[in-house]
Amino acid sequence: MRKKILATTALGAGLLAGTLALAVGPLDLAGAQTPTTQSADAPAQGHHRAHKLARHEFKVAAGTIGVKPAELRDAVKNGQSIAEVAVEHGKTAEDVVNAVVADASAKVDQAVTNGKLTQEQGDKIKAKLPEWVTKLVNAHKGDRQQAQASN
Repeated sequence: MRKKILATTALGAGLLAGTLALAVGPLDLAGAQTPTTQSADAPAQGHHRAHKLARHEFKVAAGTIGVKPAELRDAVKNGQSIAEVAVEHGKTAEDVVNAVVADASAKVDQAVTNGKLTQEQGDKIKAKLPEWVTKLVNAHKGDRQQAQASN
């Protein structure tokens, strides 16, 4: 049940991290695995890393807004977008997008520096970050399920 709540509340952050994981394979932003030495359980490791990244970026969004992650999680769970919560607290969606993009970009840069991603992979991810993060900040609970149902 807890995993389901985390997955739901992470909302777009999960989409962002999942997209990052799909774009480059398993991300090891802190470990020793390289893109060319993936183990048999690499997809499971990639999912774990993507989930960890999503949680971190959700905390970045909450911090930018000036609320605790639990407060933001409750608001999202109750149907608000992260952008709506930001506006209620005197911030703009753009403030949140910029903070999350900056933080995620720094992580991508570190992964490139550590040899976990190629420069080309890092550049592709960073080019798409603003679009992905904007979608996550403006998403509402259920948007992903509705989009999947219409496909």
